[in-house]
Amino acid sequence: MIVISEMIHPIALDILSSHEVYYDPELYRNPDALFAHVALARGLIVRNKTQVNAELMAGAPYVQAVGRLGVGLDNIDQEVLQQSGVQLIVPQGANAISVAEYVLGMTIAFQRRFLRMTSQVRQGQWIRDMSGGELAGKTLAVIGYGATGQAVALRAQAFGMVLKIFDPYAKTATPGNTRTLEEALKGADIVSLHVPLSHETHHLINQSTLRLLHSHSLIINTARGELINEPDLLRALETKKLGGAILDVRETEPPQTGDLLSALPNVFSTPHIAGLTEDSQLAIARYVAEGIKKVVEMNS
Repeated sequence: MIVISEMIHPIALDILSSHEVYYDPELYRNPDALFAHVALARGLIVRNKTQVNAELMAGAPYVQAVGRLGVGLDNIDQEVLQQSGVQLIVPQGANAISVAEYVLGMTIAFQRRFLRMTSQVRQGQWIRDMSGGELAGKTLAVIGYGATGQAVALRAQAFGMVLKIFDPYAKTATPGNTRTLEEALKGADIVSLHVPLSHETHHLINQSTLRLLHSHSLIINTARGELINEPDLLRALETKKLGGAILDVRETEPPQTGDLLSALPNVFSTPHIAGLTEDSQLAIARYVAEGIKKVVEMNS
């Protein structure tokens, strides 16, 4: 049996139709049911809510492969999988274009005040002012230069933006590379985060690093909410020391009722959907389903 514990594109069910599949997009919310089903499973497919840890895998003796519907691995204990001989299937870069288009699209909408102006027109106002600015000539700091960071940088260059890139693990030298995070942030007009969550990157953006930005800077987070110290970000925005933020991910998802960050006029918020396009999810589901099927059938 193959267990799918979170939302997946229907193409995966077609690919896996020759196998018994238990699919419940809310299964991760019910630990008892999850443990009961993985106890009999040979394959497990998750997104970012299911915690694939030592406890879960101890109760999944037949699982031969785990598929991750996305690229973040902070909910998966890779060491436990390696020790158990379980193959991890990750569709690296499959949603990079979707996230990159989100970053540039939201940046343009923010810079040009499109949402505010749409609201004004709906209210019968016709205010033609010279608000906003072009992306051309603006400095973009790309923090993390994997597949998504590269996709963002490529599209930013087409807009004539100046790039700063920081990734201490990048394997190749790239124009715009900086040696330190501080060097990348200093003077940046726009900062886009594309690093995984780890002990090293937790609260990477905090009071100290925010001080390196100027009062018109925009910070964009489509990676993990825990990369930003949210109280520090809130203070920087409220005191006008930062121009704005585009937040697709949050430390707590969904944010609590009355969330102060979401209420600010210079914050655009979306519910963790930067990579959730029809195109990306089809590609991700196909890659993971085919990978799981191959492993399971090889070990039959």
